[in-house]
Amino acid sequence: MKSRNSIFRTNVIYGVLVLVPLAVIVLLLAKLVEIIDKIAAPLNLQSATSIIGAFVLAVLLVLAVCFVVGAFVRTRLGSWSLERFERTILKQIPGYDIISNALKGFAEKKTAYRAALVQLYGPGTGVLGFIMEENDNGSLTVFVPSVPTLTVGSLHVVSRDRVTILEAGSLDVSNCISQWGSGSQKILGSIEP
Repeated sequence: MKSRNSIFRTNVIYGVLVLVPLAVIVLLLAKLVEIIDKIAAPLNLQSATSIIGAFVLAVLLVLAVCFVVGAFVRTRLGSWSLERFERTILKQIPGYDIISNALKGFAEKKTAYRAALVQLYGPGTGVLGFIMEENDNGSLTVFVPSVPTLTVGSLHVVSRDRVTILEAGSLDVSNCISQWGSGSQKILGSIEP
């Protein structure tokens, strides 16, 4: 009974994490279309073309706002404000750190979490994972996602000698995992487990 409740709760949480941002974007676009429609009404622009134009304009406005906010957070004041906001509010949300780091890594064209081949079960067998943290004692905390779902998996603390850091980026390894291992030759090359 407990496992059913746990599975139900986990599925609901993942659903919320996916749907809430999408709902916010849809509501924002709908509100912008409504505002643009009210502005267009006195100009007698009520045709289907003007509605499509209003939607395109709303999308462009959202992109412009995202660009301005993105430019602001790259300034000293913006960086300080975002860091404080993240520390006090956003980091309290489960999973925020992982999603935030992944998005920052993709935006800056670098690896968010380093991809690795981990020998969990001894030599000759390796699993794909991501190095989450380097610990003070020299060990590494590694997340090994379940195939094909990247957001579910297991966390392991392993000695550094059991981990081979891959040249492939996080995005390539993520794609390989989500496609049941297809493309592993590209990311592994001549590395042996």
